[in-house]
Amino acid sequence: MDFSKFKKTQEKVVKLIGNSYKKNRFVHTYLFEGAKGTPKLEAAYYLASVLMCESSDAPCGKCLSCQRIENGSHPRIFLIKPIQDSIKKEQIDALEYEFSRIGLESGRRVFIIEGIDKATLNASNSLLKFLEEMNDDCYGVLITEAIQNVLPTIISRSQVVSFAKIPMEELIEEYKNKGVLDETSKVLATLTNDVSEGLELIKDGKVLDIIDLVKKCNESIILNENPFLTFYENSRFLFEENDKTYHQMFLDILITITNDRIYKILGQDDKIIFSSELEKINDKVELDYKKTFEQLEKILEFKTRLKYNISLETMYMQMFIEIMR
Repeated sequence: MDFSKFKKTQEKVVKLIGNSYKKNRFVHTYLFEGAKGTPKLEAAYYLASVLMCESSDAPCGKCLSCQRIENGSHPRIFLIKPIQDSIKKEQIDALEYEFSRIGLESGRRVFIIEGIDKATLNASNSLLKFLEEMNDDCYGVLITEAIQNVLPTIISRSQVVSFAKIPMEELIEEYKNKGVLDETSKVLATLTNDVSEGLELIKDGKVLDIIDLVKKCNESIILNENPFLTFYENSRFLFEENDKTYHQMFLDILITITNDRIYKILGQDDKIIFSSELEKINDKVELDYKKTFEQLEKILEFKTRLKYNISLETMYMQMFIEIMR
């Protein structure tokens, strides 16, 4: 288990665990919550390393316990993941049974539950009973990307630890290290905080087509041409599947490139994502702050309509008409 990303991006959580170790004040149940892509599972294993390390300077990374955790073979760590998108009562019952047994090895035991927000009501109630009856040498880490969906009684019995989003610069660097082009890396970093999810978007292929479509529409808007015609002629791929995710992505990237124009006007070039696009049309037109800001507001307004059952083609037509008024 590699802790480098966790240590680099979550200094407050590292400090919290370190202080707990120095003062020997660990709580028995932690709830790690944060956006997708934040290293919550890595942090859970890091906490387990601190709890189980055989050295006086935990985690040492060298003792048998640390090495077992690093290669995922520690017999006193138990990981539960959703089965068919839910944590089931049978999984909690099995965990409770495992912790009731006398193990071959003595010492602290740690359980980790990923996606605790996906626990069924029966599973949550079983977990509550288990938490109340845990032995002193038992510790648990619950992980969620949607704390609002976690049972309040579970939250109240846990120490909530919030994870900061991965800085955009870190995401961009990680994408570039994996061979993704600079501009695409920046766009993906605005779409998701999870690099693995971003790489899947590239593999899917549509995100690159969406970026190209956004660029064409943006140029039509700036040059006061007909952006809906541009959109209509190049967006067939968007309507091939009944998945609004791609439409959400299109509008998110259109918002990003519109924001770029505002940054350009304000002289904040370091915040611009599509710098080459602005350079391409820089000599053709003078950007107007008020008009650009109004266009951004319109796009944001129409983005909220995606949640409703509407005709997408009609929605785009109305949006581009209002943008060009």
